[in-house]
Amino acid sequence: MEKKFTNMRDIASSFANAMNLLRPETEKLHQRVAYLAYNIADEMDYGEPDKKELLNASLLYDVGVGMMPERSADQERYYFKDVATTGLGIIGDVQRLKTACEIIRIMDPESETDDSVYGYDKYKDFAEIIDVSDRVASMLDPKDAALNQVQDICDSISDLAGEELSPQVVEAFLRFAEKEYVWMEVLHQPEIFLNYISDETVVTLDEGIELARFMSRIIDFRSSYTAMHSSGVAATAVRLAEIMGMSEDECKMMMIAGYLHDVGKLKVPKSVLEKNDKLTDEEFNIVKEYAYYTHLLLKDVEGFEQIGKWASLHHEKLNGYGYPFRLKADDIPMGARIIAIADIFSAVAEIRSYRAGMSKEEVIRTLTEYVETGAMSGYIVELLIRNYDDIYSIRDTEVRREGARYFASSVDVD
Repeated sequence: MEKKFTNMRDIASSFANAMNLLRPETEKLHQRVAYLAYNIADEMDYGEPDKKELLNASLLYDVGVGMMPERSADQERYYFKDVATTGLGIIGDVQRLKTACEIIRIMDPESETDDSVYGYDKYKDFAEIIDVSDRVASMLDPKDAALNQVQDICDSISDLAGEELSPQVVEAFLRFAEKEYVWMEVLHQPEIFLNYISDETVVTLDEGIELARFMSRIIDFRSSYTAMHSSGVAATAVRLAEIMGMSEDECKMMMIAGYLHDVGKLKVPKSVLEKNDKLTDEEFNIVKEYAYYTHLLLKDVEGFEQIGKWASLHHEKLNGYGYPFRLKADDIPMGARIIAIADIFSAVAEIRSYRAGMSKEEVIRTLTEYVETGAMSGYIVELLIRNYDDIYSIRDTEVRREGARYFASSVDVD
């Protein structure tokens, strides 16, 4: 049995907070959905293992929302079924997320599901439970007293029974909704759902890599400009770490850091990510904040003490003029220095929809300029230059693999 690296409780909490960045209009949406889903399933007499499966799935049910076009304030929000198609493409073959994948598949209007498949009835119930929970959580207004909202929400959900929502699930929700404390908890203490997940649910280092790779797709697939970036950073950083003699486990941790280095960028609007012109000072300040959000999302995950630093400090500079912490060289760990160089290398080498990637000579010139200004480690850059063709080939292979998944996941939305 492989040894424990982290636990599913910390991963679930971090993922929920990350997903909330995609829907800033609804604070703590995913925690509320998880809380409601677990308890609706309890009303339907599902056992503890099933409820925990549902709980993890309810944190990630709308992973496809980042690939959808941004909507203005007066446009209808996306619901579960709207984002199912893109969500399937992102989750793919992540074994730890099999339940979430099956639930999303049932909600996907383009997927042909076989109702004779083992577990179909359970997954269909779970899909309906998450749909109800998503709608309820989205209706809640944190500015108003919880009990002032109960009747209107219950009436709205009741009106959808038999048309858009399963009557059985609606009835279970209404039974749960009769308990007054529910509304205070779901509005003001939705993190209480974490009490339902044991911190002894083991996640190995290899499973951590698989989950981080999945999360990188949520980060990158929001835009064709960034669709393959994190996979390139991870591949480059791991190869540099190998060349520098880091251990096998350290290289695996480096891969996780590479996949997650931009997780805070979920906070940045797509319109800013995809802007072709130079960013305004205000827009650049929005972008600069994301490294701090990466820090917040990873700092409390067991086993991620080094990974969090490597990932969130990649915009720090050895000369002290980086961000967000303005660290000096002695305070920037080697892993963060590697990620910083892998990030720049990948960004300038990769092909984007609005420009070709730089040539080898241009990439080397760019990295050398960073060294000359005191921003980056000359030692690591020299290693990259000496092994350029090998590193570029490894990066290119990974980028192409993720690119194929991205274009297969993309959907046209009117």
